[in-house]
Amino acid sequence: MIHTNNLFAIETKSKAKTFRKIITCSIFMLIFLSFVYMIYWVGVMSDDMILDYSGYLFSPLAKLLFPFDDSLYIYRNTSILLFSLIFPMMLMYYFVDKTESKLLKEHRAFLEHQQKIKLIQEQKNRLKEYDIIKNYSICLSLNYKNSNLQDKAKKQLNKTVFLKLKGALALLNKNINISINDVMIIISNNFDDYDKIYFVLLKTLSKVQKILNDKYKLELIPSLTTDAYQNNDMITTSKIEKQHYEIQSFKMQNRALTSALFRKKYQHLKHNKFAGIPIGEYLMMDENSNSSYELNVVYKDLSKTLASL
Repeated sequence: MIHTNNLFAIETKSKAKTFRKIITCSIFMLIFLSFVYMIYWVGVMSDDMILDYSGYLFSPLAKLLFPFDDSLYIYRNTSILLFSLIFPMMLMYYFVDKTESKLLKEHRAFLEHQQKIKLIQEQKNRLKEYDIIKNYSICLSLNYKNSNLQDKAKKQLNKTVFLKLKGALALLNKNINISINDVMIIISNNFDDYDKIYFVLLKTLSKVQKILNDKYKLELIPSLTTDAYQNNDMITTSKIEKQHYEIQSFKMQNRALTSALFRKKYQHLKHNKFAGIPIGEYLMMDENSNSSYELNVVYKDLSKTLASL
């Protein structure tokens, strides 16, 4: 099936081709008639008998063109006039060519303009997909390997670590919201500052890890998840914490992870350092609901990464 955008061009070319054929045939016909009338004029000038037997064939056109000429020169003049009509016909042929080119050019320009409008609209639609991603969260949980810490002591130690991290982040003077409970949650709407916030978080956590290891012989097992949220998403710390632990249930402890939605917005803003590598989609199923997580891994062994900072 011919694409509708090409119908105009096809029809224009077809009509122009038809006109050119008509004009070409007319030119050859004029040349032929001009030649015949010139020969006829030469014949009747040399022998009047020719006019008596064939005048009824040649006179109608000659009389139509020269109604007030009764001389034998009417046939010569007809020949000359017919030949002279070739030049207007050639101009008409040129006009058809130019008209065809102009119409096709204008049509191409129209299609290009329409395509530009379409591309602009598509670009706007694509940008809307990113514009509605307004906020992100970073959730950090802490555990300890082969530790004899009681739950109360562990919670107290985690709170101390979280407060130290909060203090370091506060020095950045960024517009972030930090919540501390069983986990530490950072919420912000400034994706451009994400790299600075994330790096300070890692750097401070690295120092804490070294202190815990050297002074208290505790091997820290941190876990980080970063997610993003759209306009209509309800962001609550309880929901963020729940999702964080659901992701940990996929044996994702000691990893730094990001969600697909966060990665989409983050890379759209030309950032890539902490985007992560896609590792697939994970499904959490229980009696009440199902949750799926499309994850990217930033650091597969977060403890090891912190030790190298």
